[in-house]
Amino acid sequence: MIVQGVTAWLLGSLLIGFFGRRYRFGFWGYFFVSVLLTPIVGLLLLIAAIPNKRTRKIVREADRRNAAAPNTRRAS
Repeated sequence: MIVQGVTAWLLGSLLIGFFGRRYRFGFWGYFFVSVLLTPIVGLLLLIAAIPNKRTRKIVREADRRNAAAPNTRRAS
């Protein structure tokens, strides 16, 4: 029973770390927070996270390209 609990805890922490790899604390930050506290706390931190600078830059550039592109939709 304890082995399954520890395995679930670590798998949950790995999953939180995986999804947090593009956010401010990265994989290892979210992984260790999830291991030390709980995966639920890690998930809450991940939900409230700010993307890292590289991801924010990519999103900003995509927004600029979309704003500069002409609207190609046809009115029906």
